[in-house]
Amino acid sequence: MYNLNFIRMKNLLVMLLAVVLFSSAGNANEVGKRKKTVVFNVSMDCGGCVAKVEKNIAHEKGVKDMKVNLEAKTVEVTFLEKKTNEAKLNAAFTKLGFESSVSEACCEEEKK
Repeated sequence: MYNLNFIRMKNLLVMLLAVVLFSSAGNANEVGKRKKTVVFNVSMDCGGCVAKVEKNIAHEKGVKDMKVNLEAKTVEVTFLEKKTNEAKLNAAFTKLGFESSVSEACCEEEKK
C-alpha cells in the first residue's frame, strides 16, 4: 500500500501544477491584445448624435473604451488592433450617417 506521506506529496504536486498552469493561461490571454487609442473628428451636432455614436460604436468589434466630446466634436476610441482598425471604425461612423476623420493631433503624437 501507499505511504500516507507519498499521497500527500502527490496531492501537493498536483495542486502546484494546477496553479502554475492556470496562472500562465491568464498571461497567455494578454499576449497579442495590443490596444490603440485614436481620436476621430466626427460631425456630431446634438445630444442625439452623441447617443447614436455611444450606442453603436461601443459595440463595434474590438472597441474597448470610448469617450465622446460633443463640444469638440471628437470621439476617442480605444480598440484591439487585431480586431479592428481606423478604416473600419471610420466606415462605422459613415454607416451611422456621420462624416469622420482621424484627428491630426492623434497621429502627430504617435509619430513622436
